[in-house]
Amino acid sequence: MSMRKSNESKNGRQSHPYTGKVAVLSTKHEKLPLIGPPLERTVGMHVEAITVDTDSLGTFSGDIPRLGSPLETAIAKAHLGMSATGNSIGIASEGSIGPDPQIPFVNADLEVVVLVDGVAGIVISEVFSSRDIMAAETTSQSGNDLEQFLFEADFPSHQMIVRPNSGEMRPIYKGIANVDELNTAISSCAPVSTDGLAYIGTDLRAHACPSRQKIIVSAAERLAVRVASLCPACGIPGWGRVDILFGIPCAWCGTPVAKPRAEINACVVCDHRETRQIVSEKVVADPATCPECNP
Repeated sequence: MSMRKSNESKNGRQSHPYTGKVAVLSTKHEKLPLIGPPLERTVGMHVEAITVDTDSLGTFSGDIPRLGSPLETAIAKAHLGMSATGNSIGIASEGSIGPDPQIPFVNADLEVVVLVDGVAGIVISEVFSSRDIMAAETTSQSGNDLEQFLFEADFPSHQMIVRPNSGEMRPIYKGIANVDELNTAISSCAPVSTDGLAYIGTDLRAHACPSRQKIIVSAAERLAVRVASLCPACGIPGWGRVDILFGIPCAWCGTPVAKPRAEINACVVCDHRETRQIVSEKVVADPATCPECNP
């Protein structure tokens, strides 16, 4: 029996396979209010937080390196919660913050959120990227005036970390939310740094970084939409876009211009795929964007 047929309600309407199911969210950093509500609203899934040592898979502060990709790490986090609770459905997220690929002097945050279903043997994932992330950093010695930096870094709403700027990355202070704690940390870290400076930067952990919280919510909302979408062929959750087709003909010469013309949607399990036009096949590209007409 297909998943679609096995989840029909008594009145004949299709219900969602995850309605009423419990998923565990692996987190140390208070992500439940960010990730749980979209899934509960969209498919009626109940999400419970489980505190596991997700820092073992890597930290933003760099004291524990992340060895896998963001997607691999998010999946590994989900499995930590599943193993700890015995629950068959796990959820987790992972962020990467650094120079934007298109505008290298601007920081961007890429958030990956996953749902792992151990019974169905599927992973459903979504991403959201934004440049609206606070990721300030500077170096300082004890007694330096940091008032302007802290203002621009939205401190203390955005908390800080402090560590030695070079050499051994110890000690490290996280979750700093007042000036006295900040000054104490600088006094501790600067003298043991090989260059005599303390590194001060935004604490990018979810509970300490309000701008990152908004991006995680957006990623979770995308995941909820994807989880809610069932494959038209087999009824498995996770139907959605897997690729984009480019190439709109130039209005003058017909040369394909690198602009999106269609998207490919696919299932996470079966081979069913569908192509959906994003723009009408009659649409042509501005010759000003054509590599032949305007090289």
